Amino acid sequence: MLNNPGMERQDIEVFLTLAEELHFARTAERLRLAPASISQTIRKLERRFGAPLFTRTTRRVDLTPLGRQLLDDLGPAYARVQAAIERAVTAGRGETGELRLGYMSAAVARRVLTLIDAVRGHVPGIQVNIIETALADLYGPLRRAEVDLSVLPLPVAEPDLTVGPVLLSETALLAVSTTHPLARRAPVTTDDLAEQTFLFAQGLPEYWVEHHLPTTRSTARVTTLPGFQEMLAYAASGHGVALVGAQVEQLYPRPNLTCLPIEGGPTFDYALVWRTDDLSPPAATFLHHAQTHRT
Repeated sequence: MLNNPGMERQDIEVFLTLAEELHFARTAERLRLAPASISQTIRKLERRFGAPLFTRTTRRVDLTPLGRQLLDDLGPAYARVQAAIERAVTAGRGETGELRLGYMSAAVARRVLTLIDAVRGHVPGIQVNIIETALADLYGPLRRAEVDLSVLPLPVAEPDLTVGPVLLSETALLAVSTTHPLARRAPVTTDDLAEQTFLFAQGLPEYWVEHHLPTTRSTARVTTLPGFQEMLAYAASGHGVALVGAQVEQLYPRPNLTCLPIEGGPTFDYALVWRTDDLSPPAATFLHHAQTHRT
């Protein structure tokens, strides 16, 4: 019936609304049409079907048996069509759907979960799944489309990735063994760090390493390890020093590890990042609310 060229969408809306209101003037008001237009549409439909759909008197409008049959057949079908259209519009606006959000540290996870709760309060139709990613595979999950957005430590200078709002800034500390000569110094200065062996995860871009080195690249030695836990283990055993976030001692405590402030107060800044040519509607909606609710 919905595809019948003799019954257009407005015809259907007029019939269904009049069947509910049983009053021509109220139907015209609801549909914002002239009363004469309602009467003309109903007459056109009755000519199409070859029989009256409504009985009219000066006091009352009622459905005829044919009108009741048409209502019973057409009403549910039209409701399903309208619901399908609404779902498509909502999905297109990014108000429904699944969002896979990557994060790579427990400190970031706290901020991410708070943000997810705030976004869900405004857009409950988005389902957000968080996925932990590895420091040694910083951009891999995004590039393999395993996540739609990822919270990554800056800088990110990749031509296929776009950087969005910063969600968290965390003071950078120097993780050293409790027996290390620097362990009793606070804050640690740039001069103190000359000739130290700095521990970084494997696979990090050279520009990222240079950005976070608190001393010049020419005076620092860099050792790369499989991941973050290995960095902490090596630092705790006195085989180098590692740059870590301020919450490491609380979140990853080790008996032989201490974290020292660094003169100048460097930070780790974490921002939302996505594939430049592939931002889904749910991801775009999440980004919008992330910018609104960032602290």
